[in-house]
Amino acid sequence: MTLQDLAYKEMDLYSKTIDLYHQPYSFDTEKKLGEICLEYKKIHQAYADLSSSDIEALKRGLFIQWYALSEPSYLTGIADLDETTEAKIIEDLNDFIKAKKIDDELIWMLNYYARWDRIFDRISSFKGFDKTVVNEQNDKLPEIIERENYSA
Repeated sequence: MTLQDLAYKEMDLYSKTIDLYHQPYSFDTEKKLGEICLEYKKIHQAYADLSSSDIEALKRGLFIQWYALSEPSYLTGIADLDETTEAKIIEDLNDFIKAKKIDDELIWMLNYYARWDRIFDRISSFKGFDKTVVNEQNDKLPEIIERENYSA
């Protein structure tokens, strides 16, 4: 799947999640949410498969990891991500940082995510993680975000 295919799939899953949220709770809605969570897990894995060579895939996988911990699954459709997949994305992130192949958007993301308690506790278990881009000077939003600067 391409990044665009994955993005469309994510939008579809998010839409289904919100639709479920507005329905009365039932075994059927719980089952459907579980299916959505499994599909999100597959998308996360697909991003991880691309994350060592594609910074956009890395950012999207990282976002899913943050979102899974920052909001409840009944609002996101994301739950129980594979820890090995999460670790791969963190390892690839570290490689990008060490190689100085990160962009301003990724720096902003890391600084924003770092403000949330416990979000990246798993990073601390990754010995040697390069935290040089995480500091209070790097947490300002850009003046404008041009959509064409970021792939779909």
